[in-house]
Parts: sequence; C-alpha cells; structure tokens
Amino acid sequence: MFEFFPGIKSWSFTGIRVLAESYYGGGEFNECVRTFSRMRAGDAESWHKEWLASAQAVGAVAERARAAGHSETAKKAYFRASNYYRNSEFFLPHTDDRKIDTYKRSLACFRSAANLDADIEVIKVPFDNTPMPGYFFHPTPRREKPPVVIFMGGADSTAEELYFLGTREALVRGNACVIVDGPGRGGMLRLQKVLARPDYERPIGAIVDYVKSRKDVDGERIALLGLSMGGYYCARAAAYEKRVKACVFHFGAYDALSEIYDFYPPLRGQFQWIVGANSEAETRKALSRFTLEGSAERIECPLLVLHGEDDVVTDCKGAKRLFAEARCEKELRLFKSGEPGSTHCAYDNHAEVFPFIHDWLRDRLMV
Repeated sequence: MFEFFPGIKSWSFTGIRVLAESYYGGGEFNECVRTFSRMRAGDAESWHKEWLASAQAVGAVAERARAAGHSETAKKAYFRASNYYRNSEFFLPHTDDRKIDTYKRSLACFRSAANLDADIEVIKVPFDNTPMPGYFFHPTPRREKPPVVIFMGGADSTAEELYFLGTREALVRGNACVIVDGPGRGGMLRLQKVLARPDYERPIGAIVDYVKSRKDVDGERIALLGLSMGGYYCARAAAYEKRVKACVFHFGAYDALSEIYDFYPPLRGQFQWIVGANSEAETRKALSRFTLEGSAERIECPLLVLHGEDDVVTDCKGAKRLFAEARCEKELRLFKSGEPGSTHCAYDNHAEVFPFIHDWLRDRLMV
C-alpha cells in the first residue's frame, strides 16, 4: 500500500481510504492530495483543520452550483464535501464537541445531494424505541420488484460513507440497496447515543422487515453485505435471519476483541465509545460477546468471505475460521500479501473488488 505519510500507518491507510472512495464519487484525487500537502503529518488537529477547509471549499462550490440551477454539479460537490467533513472528524476523540458538529455538516451535505437525486430516498427503519436512519437506493435504471442488498458498515463508518463504497455497483446490476446506521454506528451512535450490540440479527431483522413491507421490491430476494465490523454484523444476522438469501463477509471479524481491538490499537478508543465503556476492562468485557462462535455453523445461505494478508486493521484469521466453520455453500477469496486488494477492505483495489462482489450477489439474487 502506498503511504502518503510514511511511518504513520493509520494516516496513510485513512488517506488511501478516501482516495478509494473517490472512485465512486466520495472525493477527487487532486483535492485530496492538496489537502494532504497542507497537513503537519501526525498532528490530528492539522488533519481536522485541513479536511474541514477542503469540505467548506467544495461545499461552497455545491451551493453556488445549486443556486445557478446546475443540479448535477451541485450533487457531485455535495457528495464530496460530505465525505471530506467525515474525514475531518475522523481522528477527533468522541469527547470533542467538534466531532458531532462536523458529522452534522457531513450529514447535511449528503442529504442535500440526495435531495437532488430522485433515486435516493431518506428513510427511517423502525427499531425498538429508536428508528434507524438511512437510505434506500433505487436501481438505475429502475425496474419492477428488484432484489435488495442490505449494506452494513464497520465500527468507524457512517451510512453516508458506504454510498462511496461500491453501492452503485449494486444499482447498475438491477439491485436496490438499503444502507442504515444501526446501533453503534453513524447517526444512531452520534445523535441518538444507541450503542453497538452483539446480537445484530435484531436490528438487521428489523431492516429485513422494512424491506419486506415495501411494495416496490422483491422481499423474497434479500442479501447482506457487511464491511469490516459490518462483516461480523451481517454474518451474525445470516446465522439467525433465515429470510436472507446470500451474505458477503468483506474483511470482517469473527471475534472483535482479538481480531480488531487487540490487533489494531488505534481503534481502541472507537470501540470504547461504541460499546459505552468507561475503561479498558469494561470495553474488553463488552467486546467479548461480539463473536461468531456458536453462530457460524448456523449460516445456511450462500456465503462469500473476502480478506487480505496485509490487513493491519482486522486479523485475517477470523475470515479463515468463519469459512472453515460455515456449513453452507461458501467461497473464500483471500488476497495474498503484496497482491492488489490485500489491504483492509481492499481499499487499494476497489475497481475490481466491488464489481466482483456485486456480480457474485447478482448471480445469487437473480435466480
């Protein structure tokens, strides 16, 4: 993986992440590189300041374009500004008030873009006493009763970011897509203070209920796609939610405590936040329940497992263990060290990986 910030892996990886998302409209290479060039490497305050400046500049482009009636230009700029705001809050601790304020700006820009796109619906999925916020994306072009892919992100992602992680690959293949911030994620965590939970079959089951309540989709053809920690969430749901027809475990964790928390220390503060812990001991106790042990063998639908040997965020041993224990139709794609796609979530190979994933899903949802 190329390092924009040599010796600072968390910064270099996060930089590659936004560049990968640029492939699907979440940024622009030159805007990103100019932002990197203004930073003091390793200074989190500088990271926040420079991404904030870029977000504000691109947001101003969007506002001018909208005022001039240039909706396509405005939509694209709003999308980029949304992702730049998200980057700006990324390294801020959750105790910093600016984190929520910056997230709200990211959300507002994404919603402004969505308002300019007739194929994006802002939705709320009923769940317990706190509806889960998210989006419904119609296939392009629209078709009658399409299958649906439910896309879940990881411990530090938002529903808005996931749009830039290959969602359009689902849409151009005739599938609709639902992206929702469940417990411990995005707006559910930041604005409603709903914490992560190990039994993710419950919130995902609520999303399946929502999909099946819609008259414009095929509620019998629903798939799950989980990225990073979302891989755990989706695999856990697939074990118990039998209405799901296929599941993709994309660089996920079998055991969140050993394979992410212990494996990648930079995420420890994030995990403490999403589980609502006040100490490392409390965090470890809470995360010990986030495991697929006793669940993996219950998965019955077709399962695609992807991981890479150069992943520094999530230990690939979990993917191998899930694949070994699953008793369903299954496929493992393991990217070898040095091979494009071997970094976390294959951020260095999105041009090939997400088309492959959505071809695999289409083949199983269109039958």
